[in-house]
Amino acid sequence: MRWLGVFLLLALGGWAMGEEGPKGFGPSAEEALARCLKVVRTLEVQALYREGDTLVLALGQAEGRPLLLLALEGGRPMPYMGPMRGKPMRKRPFFFLRELSLARRVLVLPEGYRCFVLHRGRVVGVLRLGLDLAPLPLSPEATP
Repeated sequence: MRWLGVFLLLALGGWAMGEEGPKGFGPSAEEALARCLKVVRTLEVQALYREGDTLVLALGQAEGRPLLLLALEGGRPMPYMGPMRGKPMRKRPFFFLRELSLARRVLVLPEGYRCFVLHRGRVVGVLRLGLDLAPLPLSPEATP
């Protein structure tokens, strides 16, 4: 009986330290980080818009809605907040996509996981994963 108490104490302590997924169940933060890395490696341009001097890119996977919005200002990717506006343009390849990486930490929330996408050490976006580690698309209001 004493071993059961020690086991429960260690298990609850581990969940409280954030070693498991939301509410102590589900994938760990390390598994979420690995899944985010796979998603970031497969991002491609789904739509491209010109808004003044800024290019707005909708990034996603081959199928489905966009997962991430970025703004290109002076050739450098920046975070983009808000709905996409501007004139649609023809898609073209962007070589900075190969330079995207992830922060070492994953934010664990009750509704899923958040991974911070970096370009040369600066946060340029947040990739959202559900509890099943499936990437969550942007809201319909943010995309055309």
